Amino acid sequence: MKKSPIIALFAFCISGSMYAQENDQLKSPYKNSWSVDGPIFGISIIVAFTASVVDEGTTNLTITEINSLSKNTINPIDRLSAGLYSKDQSRVSDILVGTSIVSPLLLMFDNNIRHDAGTITTMYLETILFATFTPSYGKGGVQRIRPFVYGTKAPLSEKQNNEARRSFFSGHATWAFATSVFFANVYSDYYPNSKYKAYVWYGSIGLASTVSILRVSSGAHFVSDIIVGAAVGSSIGYVIPYLHRNHSDYFSLLPQISPQFRGFKLSLRLK
Repeated sequence: MKKSPIIALFAFCISGSMYAQENDQLKSPYKNSWSVDGPIFGISIIVAFTASVVDEGTTNLTITEINSLSKNTINPIDRLSAGLYSKDQSRVSDILVGTSIVSPLLLMFDNNIRHDAGTITTMYLETILFATFTPSYGKGGVQRIRPFVYGTKAPLSEKQNNEARRSFFSGHATWAFATSVFFANVYSDYYPNSKYKAYVWYGSIGLASTVSILRVSSGAHFVSDIIVGAAVGSSIGYVIPYLHRNHSDYFSLLPQISPQFRGFKLSLRLK
């Protein structure tokens, strides 16, 4: 998959929105600053390029490899989903994860949040970058075979596709939880005392959980793939807004060239 145009688009959007916000900061729970967004964006680009390189090493399964697979080699929990296959459920999961990805756009209907559109856009693009490319480390590095390959329902053409080796860890779960937690987190920071806050969290996590369940029942992922994806996605969706909160006046992320480590390091400075 060619991801370079995506990276370039994000680079342009983030740079532009950061410039606009630094020159016109309004009172809000969040703010942009080059001391925070510069390192985050730089790291996200490094992650994107290196993850793409790792993921390119995925190879197709041979018929001999497919026929030699045994459910008994899988741990007891993941073994329960080995052999499942449903194209329809997979399509539904695609639709729902798409819904999750666009759900933060609903925040722009709120006047207070829309006033900080540049800041929210920057945060969300950073979230999407990490959620999109981080799973590629697992997919290309581990090359775990998907559950449906262990059964007889899936067509041979799908089993021999290189996607069949990209089970660990779930990109859908990572996307769903990153965007859902981001949405609920941002809403909660703008309206910490809202009576709807709990419902926003329940709805967001419920949507992400439904996506994840469908990825298991469709035979696309094992339970452990989902757990890791959910953990990674939730961390991304929480940490990115957290680093942009106004308490960031008290700390900054500083990139440094360190001779003693012979490389690049990122330090956290507390005021």
